[in-house]
Amino acid sequence: FIRDRTRILAAMSHDLKTPITRLRLRSELLDDDRLRSKFTADLEEMESMVGATLDFMRGLETEEPVRLVDVMALLESLQSDMLEIGAEVAIEGETRKPYPGKSQALKRCLSDLLDNAVKYGKSASVFVDDDNNRLLIRIRDRGQGIPDSEIEKVFEPFYRLEGSRNRETGGTGLGLTIARSIAENHGGQLTLRNHPEGGLEVILTLPRPGS
Repeated sequence: FIRDRTRILAAMSHDLKTPITRLRLRSELLDDDRLRSKFTADLEEMESMVGATLDFMRGLETEEPVRLVDVMALLESLQSDMLEIGAEVAIEGETRKPYPGKSQALKRCLSDLLDNAVKYGKSASVFVDDDNNRLLIRIRDRGQGIPDSEIEKVFEPFYRLEGSRNRETGGTGLGLTIARSIAENHGGQLTLRNHPEGGLEVILTLPRPGS
């Protein structure tokens, strides 16, 4: 069953390349430079996401090069995007220096985690803690949390919870799977816990080189 669904998702992801290409061609006909630039940026991100999903389905790592990433700027950009659609996202703390990683992969990881927090937990509170050994990012929502017995299961491909985290919210059940895969690809960890004061907290730990 999982193999069949994997093949279907891989085929769908592959087929998305064609309409994305058509949209790119049509966006080039727009007279508004600012609007055309936004469409192009969104389409490039979609292409990256489709490519990363296909790589994940094939069990491959993306070939994106490692470079210094301003993680705070990345978080603030995602926060701005989510505020535009009425989502509540707050950020505390800061990074001490850029992080050597894969920019698009990290953006995908953090975007999926923030989307989950807002979609299922009403809001996202981001706490950043950085030192010479690791970069720690905690994302807490204000939802009901999940049963402790389900905490590891939600990282399995296609696994979805019932109740507040059901199919009516959309998605494929791959977000956390891909996010953890990206964290591990950077030598890090992604874990979940029910926060003592309520809500679900995602903890992303990324090691600093030489630590």
